[in-house]
Amino acid sequence: MKLRVKKIDRYLIRKYLATFFFTCLLFSIIALVIEISQKLENLLQTDVGMVRIFTDYLLHFIPWINGLLWPLFALISVVFFTSRLARDTEFIAMLSTGVSLRRLLMPYMVAAIFISGAHWVLSHYIIPISSDQRLTFEYTYIRPDRVEGRTQDVHFFLNPEQKIYIRFYSRSDTLCRDVRIETFDEERNLVEVLKARTMRMLEAPDKWRINDFEIRVLEEGRQTYSIHRGEYIDTVLNLLPDDFTTFRKDREMMTSPQLLAFLEREESKGVGRSPLVVAEYYRRTADPFSILILTLIGFSLASRKVRGGVGIHLAAGVVLGAMFVFISKFSITYATAPGSNTLLAIWLPNIIFSAIAVYLFVKAQK
Repeated sequence: MKLRVKKIDRYLIRKYLATFFFTCLLFSIIALVIEISQKLENLLQTDVGMVRIFTDYLLHFIPWINGLLWPLFALISVVFFTSRLARDTEFIAMLSTGVSLRRLLMPYMVAAIFISGAHWVLSHYIIPISSDQRLTFEYTYIRPDRVEGRTQDVHFFLNPEQKIYIRFYSRSDTLCRDVRIETFDEERNLVEVLKARTMRMLEAPDKWRINDFEIRVLEEGRQTYSIHRGEYIDTVLNLLPDDFTTFRKDREMMTSPQLLAFLEREESKGVGRSPLVVAEYYRRTADPFSILILTLIGFSLASRKVRGGVGIHLAAGVVLGAMFVFISKFSITYATAPGSNTLLAIWLPNIIFSAIAVYLFVKAQK
């Protein structure tokens, strides 16, 4: 009896993983063909060879699309092979040995935990590195219009007590013209203003040289003013050249440790945490967890033999998968709205579908 159950476990885990990775391969090929057809004209217009297009762009497209769709692939895989087991009355044979439906769920969840863990590692570390390569290639050769440079009338908070204004910035040589740095006290009163004709990076990452400057100090209703033409001062500012260049999907290009470092740096400037970055960080954990929920849903839907067989089960799975994707997209939009609870918004689809999964499983047991 115990040996038979162990064989069943291995059999179901093998079925799940084989079906899942075959689904990944099939949909990856389809997505790759669609991506090539959509970008073919732009790719042909580049002066980059086909080998580099494949290694720098297309090869890195595969992890991204899989990271996006793995929860849906898990649902489709479970529904497909479980429905076939139910159709061929294999489930009846398993249950006739005294194994409960809850016990049959265990190998499914073991496989789902393995896939979820792999998805977690990919989402937090591997896919961002791959997306950095892919998007850098895309922004350079395919869609350079998506690079948004801040070059004129730039405002930054350097820290909670300092902000800087730059009239013009040159990305080629890091030259800043018409610079104004304002310093405030703890009560948000202006205490010092530094104006400079030019400023340029002296040494990476954050050492700058300020040239031809003047300083006005305000203290207790009294002002002091000094002009320093032809002079310079070297200083460290919480300002990097990367701050002047942004991408529409720059948060996708950072690993999770880099996201956390970015949030800490933004907080050090006094501008608060970016909802988009926070939502991206929470999403990378919520998506892997959704694989467990969708596995339970797929098992509950397909474990019973019904008239219509695999087709009915797949249709139900696709409908639920589409609902999950729709609610997920809505939750991301809501998570970035002012005043919203970002953590709750990102996890809302998992909360809703957890309740659906429990209901379907209880109904399946009856």
